[in-house]
Amino acid sequence: MAGPSYPGFPIGSKKEPLGSYMGTKRITQRERASRGLSGSNSKYEYLKTLSDFAGKEEGAEETCEKMVERVGEKLFLPRVVIDEAGSIARSLLTTRRRGRRITIAAVSAYSLISACKLEGVSSVSVREIVGAHVSMGRRVSSSSIIQLGLESPVKTFARSPEEYLSRVFARLSLIPEFSKRLRSERASQTAFLSSLRDAAVKILRSTDSIEMTGKRPCALAASAVYSAELALSRCESRRKRLTQRELAECGDTAEYTIREQCASIFAPAVEKLVIRMLQTPLPALPR
Repeated sequence: MAGPSYPGFPIGSKKEPLGSYMGTKRITQRERASRGLSGSNSKYEYLKTLSDFAGKEEGAEETCEKMVERVGEKLFLPRVVIDEAGSIARSLLTTRRRGRRITIAAVSAYSLISACKLEGVSSVSVREIVGAHVSMGRRVSSSSIIQLGLESPVKTFARSPEEYLSRVFARLSLIPEFSKRLRSERASQTAFLSSLRDAAVKILRSTDSIEMTGKRPCALAASAVYSAELALSRCESRRKRLTQRELAECGDTAEYTIREQCASIFAPAVEKLVIRMLQTPLPALPR
């Protein structure tokens, strides 16, 4: 006589990745009354608990590499940056094993920051990398990033503000109010951005580097662009086409930072550029 038949997996569960049939942790009356398999502690509740904690004992290197992969894909970083960050993270974890109070998330964040600098990627800022880790429920302190920078065997150097101009202009071109403002004045966006970039480069190159020491290069790039617009608007006798708020959004900084840097750092360069542009004769119009 055939014995009673039992279902292949718990009632109400659904198939999960990797062939698992462990569903939600909802215990039915039938499962509460079950004595398990062969009297052992193998009830559905116990098995579900095991499945929840399976693989939690993975090593620090594997956990950090997965975090680097996830953040890199979230920020659409190139594959070469993600691979470089994984290599940096593995070398940094030896520092963490010496008893330093540095989390895996801090190692992941610093590795991505360093890889972006080494590969010349300026589309993602430090604030965005740290914010991506925070959105995953991880905590990354600025002190940990600084400490890793002092102890890391991979040495990087701060980028110049000029390297962040492309990032600022790319974000600026996506602001609807800015494009609408140019259309209302019947001004070409391509021509305006080209002249604005040339003026910003001249302002940055004529500014003393000591004045920019210790400042975020992305914020300096945004401030230089606004300073360039101040110079162009004066020379062309027109209203400004950019606002401090728009440049603050492009440079991941605050409006008062743009205002203060324009006044304290770039004001002399703006005056020199205005004088030079006013003394330069206009090109002759074609007959």
